Amino acid sequence: MTAESKRPPAVVLGLGHPRQTAYVKSLAKFGVPVHAMHSERSIYVASRRLTRFHLLDRDAQSQLADIESLGKRLGRGFLVPTNDDNVALVSQNLERLSKNFLIPLPGWEAIGEIFDRAKCYAKASAAGIAVPQYWMPTSDAGMKEAVGALEPHKSDYIIKTPSILSAPANEAAIRLTKAAPKQHRDILASCEELKRRTGEYPMIQQVVPGAADSAIGVTMIVSRKGDIVLTYCVRRLRLASYRIDAGYVHPYELGSVVWCETTHDDEAVEAARELVRAFRYYGQITVEFRRDARDGSLHLMKVEPRPVRATSLSSAIGMDIPTILYRVFLGESVEVPKEYPDGVGWLWTMAYGQSLFHNPHHNRRDLLRVLRSSNRIRAFAEDFADPMLLTRWVARSAARRMRGLFGRTGPKRSLSEAR
Repeated sequence: MTAESKRPPAVVLGLGHPRQTAYVKSLAKFGVPVHAMHSERSIYVASRRLTRFHLLDRDAQSQLADIESLGKRLGRGFLVPTNDDNVALVSQNLERLSKNFLIPLPGWEAIGEIFDRAKCYAKASAAGIAVPQYWMPTSDAGMKEAVGALEPHKSDYIIKTPSILSAPANEAAIRLTKAAPKQHRDILASCEELKRRTGEYPMIQQVVPGAADSAIGVTMIVSRKGDIVLTYCVRRLRLASYRIDAGYVHPYELGSVVWCETTHDDEAVEAARELVRAFRYYGQITVEFRRDARDGSLHLMKVEPRPVRATSLSSAIGMDIPTILYRVFLGESVEVPKEYPDGVGWLWTMAYGQSLFHNPHHNRRDLLRVLRSSNRIRAFAEDFADPMLLTRWVARSAARRMRGLFGRTGPKRSLSEAR
């Protein structure tokens, strides 16, 4: 057995998303036995990089007991929660889980404030960081007053749940935000619908004007002592064709990162450092800002105290987050490059391909833009070196396509036959 194979095992909470793929791939290549725990089985359980997959119950308390039990069997493992619910569960039970795991995450006193949108923005404002204008009504009368104060003919707005952990604001898209309509009565109706469904009054936020590439994400690793181990910035790149339907468009207003590249933004880095200090945060974190197209001012958008989907980009610039985070919290000495190149791209190929296929408003310029930049794309959401995953994904996609064409009762008629 090699020395590397004796490394403490890692347990990744979650499986099937790019942020988890990056951790499984990097840690396994580094010689770390990688276990994944998730409440669903997917093609990713067949990954050759996984030591073992563990199916979790959907009940949070059962999940907690299963995680604790695995920790006892493995010994002193390294635990990485990769989605918001997992982060909340682990941070709320940090003392209990820390008996069997090394956990690169602070307790709920920090995470709870980050997940509460109003508290997060308030802390940012207190640190001198600009935030979008927003309203947090606490009554029906207050909600009507807030909606009445909006100027939808001048600005765009989005309606959000008050907490990251709330029920989705847009169930069809499974997201926590939705675009506000353009008429006051429709905005109020949309807010009332969210209130009925979630039991909480929504946050109404003004959209900071700007294109997709106005969004700057600062990703950092912070040691338990508060030292910044690594920092790099990315900016979103515009993919107008990444849209679900005419009423829900990415990016940016409700955005999702499918294509991005490295950049430098000293002001954003300093603001992110201020926030880390304010929250007394440690671990991996990404702070997202947006520059106002009118004057270039920087505004906080959100704080993500977990891995993000473009984490695999870090390996392409010599700042591999999964292995560096692992080594830092195991107490190892790590040398991290102080500089990185601009323009190194990351692409979620499968998501982009699906959006092109399903988008009824094809924009060839977007595809050409990606092709022209292909020489700069050095990282992908997918692990193309794991052939089993790619083979299963292709097979499943083909089967889904065939079911769509033929259905259960035989082949569908063509449009000409239907006419």
